[in-house]
Order: sequence, then C-alpha cells, then structure tokens
Amino acid sequence: MSIKNLSKAASALALVGVVAPFLVQSVGAAEPSSALSGVDGVTDPSGSEIIDKAAQSAGGSSGSVSGTSYAGIGFESGDLILYQVPNFDFSLNNKISDSAYPMMKAGASRMAVIVDNRYTQTSEKNTAETGYSWQLSGMAGDFTSSNSHTLNTNEAQLFINKHDDSEDSLIKYTKPINHNTVDSTGNQYTPGTNSSSSQEGLQLEKNVNISGTAFQPIASANDSKLPGATGLDFSNTKSAQVVITAGGIAKIVAGDDYVSTITWNLTANPLH
Repeated sequence: MSIKNLSKAASALALVGVVAPFLVQSVGAAEPSSALSGVDGVTDPSGSEIIDKAAQSAGGSSGSVSGTSYAGIGFESGDLILYQVPNFDFSLNNKISDSAYPMMKAGASRMAVIVDNRYTQTSEKNTAETGYSWQLSGMAGDFTSSNSHTLNTNEAQLFINKHDDSEDSLIKYTKPINHNTVDSTGNQYTPGTNSSSSQEGLQLEKNVNISGTAFQPIASANDSKLPGATGLDFSNTKSAQVVITAGGIAKIVAGDDYVSTITWNLTANPLH
C-alpha cells in the first residue's frame, strides 16, 4: 500500500500536507507456500483435483454429479502505515486582522489515515494479545508567498484542534470508508459514519500549535485493539485554524497567497 502525498493548494493561507520519514513496523515475509498443504482431502495443493465421478441416467431421467475443491490463504502480521494526510485550505480574500482563520468549507476528504495491520489475535510476537501503540505528530513551517514574502512560525501559527475544554473535540476518530475495492481506480479513504472523539485506546491532543521546528503530538493510540484503518476526520472547518499574531499583521502583503508545508510523522512504540 502506498503513501499518499497530496498536492499543493494554490490559495491564500493554504497549507500543503507532505509526509516525512517515519517508523514502519515491518514483518519479514517468508517465501510463499501453499496454504492448502496438509489439508485433509487435498492431494494436489498446487493444481487441480481430479473428480472421477460420472452422472448416471436411467430410464431417460437426468442425473447429477458433484465434487469438492478448496481455496486456502494464510497471513502474517503486517505493517503500520501512514496512508493519507490532509491539505488545509484557508481560502482567498481573508480580511487582515489579528484573528483566527478557520478552514474554508469544501467537499474534500481532509483525513489523516493510519493503517495498523500489526494486530493479530495470536501473533507470534504478541502472545499476550496486548494492544498496539502509535503516535501521529505534525510540524508546520513558515508561510511563504510566490513573491517570496514570508510569515514565520511566530507570526502565522497553525493550530490543530483549538478550542475550549468545554467543547467537544473538533476532530473525530472514524473508521473510514475504504475505496480500495477490486473495481476502484484510485486509492482513497473518506470519513465513515461512526465518528467518535473518544474511542477506547485513542487520544486526541487539544490546542496544538504545530508551527515551529519540533514535531508536536496530535493523536495517539495507546494499547489499542482496533486493527485496520483509523482516520482523523478534519471535516470540521475549525479543526485546523491559522492565527496571525500582531507581528505578522504588519508584514502581510495584500494579494499574496501564503503557503506552508506540514510534515506529518508517524511513530510506533513499542515495536511489536
């Protein structure tokens, strides 16, 4: 499964999601072998079974014949994957002021998707059947315009999940709808309908300023027993906000489009 790098958005106060190197939980795969070897009734696991039976007919009535064959498949535990990261677009024509700018309303997916395939019921390295952990963090750089004007990370700050503690989380955990079906033409996840801000073993940080030179934790799984894909749904327009400080207001050039690059980092701890 590949990592999805999303393209640059050409709009004012827009951000671009990119992927940084991250830890991958890999399991060395053995050479493929037959999952049907040793299965009772299978004499040729690599080919076809000969069913030496004939349909009988008597007195003009029709007969029938049946045979049994098998399909077999086996699995080893898999990887921890940062599959998809979101672009945040704060739109053109914002008025210059010392306020927060929420994301523009759009029909885009806007999800970060972590796929954890390390979980198995009886994994060789997880005989205690404990949960698995990961942490997703982010770091945003300066906002720079096509005319080389810059708002540094003290002057334009990107906040994730910024709100008062009395409010519900602006980001939702969700089991996303997987469009990687047998007939799909592209790889994409979209938000599911079972969104939650408090799934067991999962934690969302609040009021995270990811602007700067250090990764800031955004979400984590702690001893989670939820295998497969987990999505962070940023469809709420206030789930990510840009704050322009007083020092940045004086530097804004009207008509410029400012873009920052976000680096997302997924780490696994411990490595099962």
